[in-house]
Amino acid sequence: MKAGIVQQIFNDHFEEYRKGRILDGRQWRAAWDIMTCQTPEKGFHVDECPNGDYRVILPNSCKNRSCPQCGSTETQLWLERRRSQALDCPYFHGVITISHDLHPIWAVNRRLFTGLMMQSAWHSLREMLADLRWLGGLPGVIAVFQSWDDHLNKHCHLHLIITAGGLNDDGRWVSAKKDMLVYTPALASKFRGKFLDYLKEGFNPLTKTGRRKPSDQVLTPPPGKSVQQCLNLLNKLGRVSWHAEIKPAYEHANGVFKYVGRYIRRGPISEKRIVGYDGDTVTIAYAHPEKHDQLTFKLDAQTFIRRLLDHVPEKGTHLVRSYGLFHPTQLEKLNLARACLGQKAYIPGIERPTTIELLRQMFPDLSETRCPHCGEILRTVFVYRGGHTEPWRLAA
Repeated sequence: MKAGIVQQIFNDHFEEYRKGRILDGRQWRAAWDIMTCQTPEKGFHVDECPNGDYRVILPNSCKNRSCPQCGSTETQLWLERRRSQALDCPYFHGVITISHDLHPIWAVNRRLFTGLMMQSAWHSLREMLADLRWLGGLPGVIAVFQSWDDHLNKHCHLHLIITAGGLNDDGRWVSAKKDMLVYTPALASKFRGKFLDYLKEGFNPLTKTGRRKPSDQVLTPPPGKSVQQCLNLLNKLGRVSWHAEIKPAYEHANGVFKYVGRYIRRGPISEKRIVGYDGDTVTIAYAHPEKHDQLTFKLDAQTFIRRLLDHVPEKGTHLVRSYGLFHPTQLEKLNLARACLGQKAYIPGIERPTTIELLRQMFPDLSETRCPHCGEILRTVFVYRGGHTEPWRLAA
C-alpha cells in the first residue's frame, strides 16, 4: 500500500488503544514518532542548490528505529560500512533461537537480556571454531537480534553472519568447509549452557568478588514471579533441546548482508508487507510465504499496534554487534586476514556520506535530490526541529 500506512493506522486507532493500558516510555515515544513522522510536529529542513537556483522546504523524518518510514538511509550506511570491512571469502548465515518460556524475562530486561544472548552466541562459536576439528582460527562474526516472527509475535532469535574461515595462531588464513561450519546440535547445546549460566548470574545482585552490581546489570523477574521461580525455570530449560541452524555458505557477503540488513532499522514490518487496510483490519503478507499455507494473514488494528509496540527496543540496546575479526579492537588481525586474501587494509572512520549522497546511491534517478534548473546536487542548509514532547505528557 502507499507509504505512511502504518502512520495512518496509528493515527486512526492509537488514541483508543492507549486508554486503560500501561505503556512505558519507549512505547510512548515510538508511537508519537510514528504518528508525527514527516509532519509539521517534527519540523523541517531546507535543501538548496549550491548555485542559488532552487530551494525546497521538506519535512523532517522522526529517525525512530521502530518507524517503517525511516531507516532506509541508516540501513544503506550500515551496508556500506559492512561491505568496506568485509573479507573476500564465503559466509555462513546462522540462526539461534531461544525457548519462548524466556520471553517474559526478556520483556522486562530487554537491553541486558539481548546483550547476554549475543555474548553467549559469540562465546559458543569462538570456542568451537578455535578447535582444529572445526576451523582452528578466529572468524569474523556479526550478530543481529530479532524479537518477532512472521505474525509479529514474540520470537527472540539471533542471525549470525560468519566468515567461512579465520586467522589461526600463526597469522595464516584457514578456510572452513563450505557444507558445514560446525555441528549445529553441539552449538545449540553449548549456547544453551552458556546463556542459562549468564542469566543465572544476571539475577545475582553481587559480582563474583562479592561487590554489589549496578542496578542496570541485574536482571529483574517478570511481574508476579520471584527470582527463585526464574532460577527454577532456567534449570528446567537446561534439560530440553534448543535450536540452532547454519545454512550452507554463500559465495560472498552481499546476499546475507542484505537479508540481515532488513532488520537493522524500521521495526518488525516493512510497509510493503501491508497489502490491505479497511479502517479496522490490517492485511499483512507473510515475510516467508513458503512456510505458510496462505500468502497473507489479518489482524485487527489494535492488535497490530500492540504487536508492533511489543518489539520497540529499550533505549541503549545494541541490536547489532561485531565480534572476532570484525570487532573494533581486532583491526590489526582483520588487516592481516585481508592481506592473506589479497585485499587492501581496511581503514575505519571514512567520512560519513550525507543523506542526499546516500539517496543518490540508492535511487540514481531520484529527481528530488537535484536542482531542476542546473542539475546540481542539493545540499541541506538549514534544519528546524519541532517539539519533542508528546501532547498526552503535556496534558498530564
